[in-house]
Amino acid sequence: MHFKQLSPTIAIMAKTRSQTIGRWIFASLVASITLFNALGFEHWSYGEVIIWSFIALLSWHLLFARRRIQFDLERQLITTKVSSLYPLTQQVIPINHISAFQIQQRLGQLNGYDLLIVMDTQIEPLKFQYGNWQQMQAIGKQLSTFCNVPLLS
Repeated sequence: MHFKQLSPTIAIMAKTRSQTIGRWIFASLVASITLFNALGFEHWSYGEVIIWSFIALLSWHLLFARRRIQFDLERQLITTKVSSLYPLTQQVIPINHISAFQIQQRLGQLNGYDLLIVMDTQIEPLKFQYGNWQQMQAIGKQLSTFCNVPLLS
């Protein structure tokens, strides 16, 4: 995962090529199946039409899903936004309340690791990112240097 600098105060995380291609393939597959089945909708019940419409809507959400992280140096905030066709969630993390970043192995996964944010105002750390060890180590080092807090492994 790489950070692209947009302005002196904001940086966003770029989507990986494989994630983008995978979403396009999945959405195209579901859309083509939906269109193929749409030709025979007059023979279908309303329940089957609603089910296919729901599946097509979910495929569009996967296609346009985007996670964006902003670093605001003036206000000392890290903002994480998840959106699709419309905004889904937003998390605002004050940089001055971060006491450390921590890398922890995901439960049940051999090569999966979570990058957690340990806050001085919360008991449970916040999940920030997931991936393999090398990715989490690189991102954790960048963020710990940026926020001037330690990286715990």
